[in-house]
Amino acid sequence: MMQEATFSIAIVRDIVQYVGAQGVEVDCLYSNANIDPIWLEDPDRQVCGEVLKYLWREAIKQTGDRDLGLHIGEAFDLCAIGIVGYVLLNCQTYGQVLEKLSGYTRLFSQGVAIHHQVSDGWVYCECEIIGNVKNYLLDEPRHPIESTFAALITATQQLTGKPLLIDSVWFQHPSPGDDSEHQRIFQTAVKFSQPINRIVFDATCLDWAVRSANINLLSVFELHAAGMLSAQNQAQDYTQKVIKAITHSLQGEIPLIDAIARNLMISVRQLQRELQAENTSYQKLLDQTRQQLALEHLNNPETSIHDVAFLLGFSEPSAFYRAFKRWMGQTPRSYRQNKGKLLS
Repeated sequence: MMQEATFSIAIVRDIVQYVGAQGVEVDCLYSNANIDPIWLEDPDRQVCGEVLKYLWREAIKQTGDRDLGLHIGEAFDLCAIGIVGYVLLNCQTYGQVLEKLSGYTRLFSQGVAIHHQVSDGWVYCECEIIGNVKNYLLDEPRHPIESTFAALITATQQLTGKPLLIDSVWFQHPSPGDDSEHQRIFQTAVKFSQPINRIVFDATCLDWAVRSANINLLSVFELHAAGMLSAQNQAQDYTQKVIKAITHSLQGEIPLIDAIARNLMISVRQLQRELQAENTSYQKLLDQTRQQLALEHLNNPETSIHDVAFLLGFSEPSAFYRAFKRWMGQTPRSYRQNKGKLLS
């Protein structure tokens, strides 16, 4: 069975509180999304994506708001994402805010990865939907992703006292038709059906001071957040443990299952049984991990394609080319060239 991405109960609470403030009876939200209200009292609880999928559907139905994600993001408060919000409130600069957000995203959402890079004076901040797990965002991304970007705009204003200097906004999902609310909130060109969810803004924003910065509180909150992240990682299943072990061991040689089993202090037969129970196999995970690492290496222009092939344990570059074309439908060189065009 494929692993399922989980999400913080804080996201549920944020949606329910916003919708309740619009005059909607929240009991119907709870019942139709199979939410036990007692869950909201546990700030560390995680819920599966199915809960959020049905909550978004019901919230849109009850409010009649076709741009609900945008409006929830616009009303965002950093405290809504729990410990991560407190970490961000105490960062020194906006650049540090983005770094910490990237590092701790998993604490409130295992369904996305938020990361950024700087190129030619612009920051490219991307919200990547995680695809190797059961993830409701793969099927119904619009409102959660729009909420995320709108919340980033709101949080920037809260943290720095300044509006984010946006150049453009991209969404992977199709246009909803009327995009007047997108134009109002982002105040810039908004494009749909794009290859990635991305917001581009002026790199000078990274140096902005955070008004509530407190380096002593930051260390306290980070200690707590790091502990939560560690506990979350320890609770991972064998699929994730094997991927992590392969990633660590894949340095020019393909690690054998025997070595990975020893690393995890389990017999090969037991490991095979555990992976079978999770509807996967060692060979599948090895292939997936090599694919993911190939993409990461190719995103670094300083690593040659020949070196990528070697690092991933391929006997020769031609074998890597064949495998990459099977994974991505294009050659490594084409992928790197297309990625470069997206950044230009």
